[in-house]
Amino acid sequence: MGYRVEKPTDMFESVRYNIKTTPEVRAAMQRKVKELAAHIEEREARMRRIRDEYQIDAERLAALIIQYQNNDSGFVSYQAQGDSKRDVVVPAGVIANIIREREMIDSERGQIRKMELILRNLPDTELYNDPKTGEVKSRQPLHELTDEELEFLGF
Repeated sequence: MGYRVEKPTDMFESVRYNIKTTPEVRAAMQRKVKELAAHIEEREARMRRIRDEYQIDAERLAALIIQYQNNDSGFVSYQAQGDSKRDVVVPAGVIANIIREREMIDSERGQIRKMELILRNLPDTELYNDPKTGEVKSRQPLHELTDEELEFLGF
């Protein structure tokens, strides 16, 4: 015989998993920044390998991206632009891959900038009034994170 839970969130109402201290948040964010930087390096290495394989320099890459964006089909291959020494056919998927990798790199760099800004501004202590004496004291700040933030930071 099975049981059915009507409101599973009520079972975990008293669990305080989303409250983290500043050192915990700082460590997780620093770890995530390093992880994102490693992803960026991997993506740039892949893009270099692709560009070397198809002999795509910066000028040719710009021309191929413009040609790819002007053409609605993702199934067309592109020839070199009138230069006989670079007569390598570049599949449209390669150009699409390079464009997507660049977009992902830009996104990850934006995430790193945002986290570095937060890290610089995370307070180590905060002031509060002692409820019993009214005296001003300092304590370690607590941060309430959403489920998405917890997952992103690897908690």
